[in-house]
This record gives sequence, C-alpha cells and structure tokens, in this order.
Amino acid sequence: MSHLLSELPLARFEVDRAAYLRSRPDWLTEIWTQDSTRVLVVNDGKIPVTDDLSLILTKPGHFNLLSAQVAEDISLLGVTSEHTYLVYFTTNDQLSEASWVSLRDVGAQLSALDVGLATSATALGAWHENHKYCAKCGASTIVSAAGWSRTCSMEKTEHYPRTEPAMIVAVQDQAGRILLGRRKQWADSWFSTLAGFVEAGESAESCVIREVFEESGITIDPNTLQYLGSQPWPFPASLMLGYRATAISTDLKSDDDEMAEVKWFSRSEFIAACESKGLQLPNQTTIAWHLIQAWFGEDMPTTWCR
Repeated sequence: MSHLLSELPLARFEVDRAAYLRSRPDWLTEIWTQDSTRVLVVNDGKIPVTDDLSLILTKPGHFNLLSAQVAEDISLLGVTSEHTYLVYFTTNDQLSEASWVSLRDVGAQLSALDVGLATSATALGAWHENHKYCAKCGASTIVSAAGWSRTCSMEKTEHYPRTEPAMIVAVQDQAGRILLGRRKQWADSWFSTLAGFVEAGESAESCVIREVFEESGITIDPNTLQYLGSQPWPFPASLMLGYRATAISTDLKSDDDEMAEVKWFSRSEFIAACESKGLQLPNQTTIAWHLIQAWFGEDMPTTWCR
C-alpha cells in the first residue's frame, strides 16, 4: 500500500458535466430533439444493463413524455464529443429488454463511461427523492438548473445536492496483520475495513483516529496515517475517503453500538478464512475491497466476495 489507489470503480468518469448548460432556460428543449442525445433510465434506484453488463441508453423518441414530465423527471448528466447524456427518473419499467440492477452490485464491471453516468444518476436520483420539500419552510421544491438544484416554491431559495464525507481505513499492526470488523446487522462471515462519517467540525484524519478507537479500542499512530484515494458512494450521498494507518496498540475492545466484533487477521489467517468462507469481503465495487487488496499485495479471487 505504498501508492494512491487508482481506478476505483465509482470514481471513473469520461463525460464533461457541462455545467455551463444548466443555466440555459431552453437547455432541455434543444437537447431533447437532438439525434445525438442519449437517455439513461433510473427505475426506482436501479439501472438498466444488458446481459454483458453494458448500460442501456436510449434516444428521447423512445419515451412518450409531456414537456411538464420531462422538466420534472429529467436531469442533465453531461456531454462528450458524440453525445449529450440525460437521466430520466421513473418508477415504471420503461425498457422490457433490460435487467434492472443496483450500481453497488455491478459498478466494478461497468465501463468507465457507463459507471460515471450511472454513479451521477444514482446520486442525483436519491437526492431528488429526499428533497422534494424545503428544509427551512416545508414548501414544495421545483427542479431547476437542469436537475442540479431545487428551488423553494415559496421563498425561491435554491437547494443543491450535498455530499457526506466518510472515512474508511485499512489498519495494520507492527506484525502486518489487518484489522477488520463486522457490523451487528451483517452475517457472521461478513467483515470489512473500519469506516464512519466525518462529524461536524471534524477533519477526515481526526475522524479516522476517533472511529477506529470507538469501533475497536485500537489507537493508531497519527504519523502513519496516509490518504490513499476516494470514490463516491451514492447510497445515498457519501464520499468515501480511503486511508491506511498503523496501530500503536493491539488489544481489541469495542464500545461502538454498531459493531458486533473486530478481529486481527494475519495473511495466512486471512487466506484460510476467505477460502473456507468463514470470511467474506465486500465486493469489488467498494473501496473496502481495494484497501484490503492493497494490504494483501496482489489480486484477490472474486470468490472471496460476499
């Protein structure tokens, strides 16, 4: 783990977000009629893929939508030299040939173009669903800025999507063992690296130190704390900040209400537990998989995923 993690699955993006188009009042009227426009449908939080896990994108003519529906349910994702990409949020199956899947399950298998579109679309969809009313006065909000803000119908204040920073860390001890934990709602074999949300007025590094101690009783050496990379986790609105650190202590004692247990694993114990299915890891879409693999030092079999 001597270098920054690269090519984290949900961090890949090949589309210009084209923020300059969001302020144009007629942006959608123009884009909707272009032959180069492609639409990603998000159906109740799920994305449509083919059998070989390619994202299904359609032309606007596929949909029989009124202009009012279009303005409320469609957002701009971005542009490339060939296409303009939109997302259409619905709760109806608009594509009979599609398999509807969660981004968290297939993100690592999608192309960079597809995963970038799907990640932004998933994040926007979750935000729109949870922000239909003004947090200050309770009035309804109206979609604005090509889907990248909502405007209060009473006070005309604008509300924007927010990202919640969370740290996730691969902790090892002086002997090279890795620290993994299991949350109470997980199956007995499910373990992952430790993680937690950054609190108000707290730095990401302070969060790492605090969360590791709360979840395991382990004190880490702040001088060993190293940032490795980040990726969005739009379920619904997190940005995962990946770190590694070395522990000063090794005695485990968790006072955290969310954790069922925490364990140290040597390399041999880790391999044996994974091969016996006594230890099942988060899938390849997660930053946790990549942090653990960086500690492991070589590619891990996908059969070790849960």
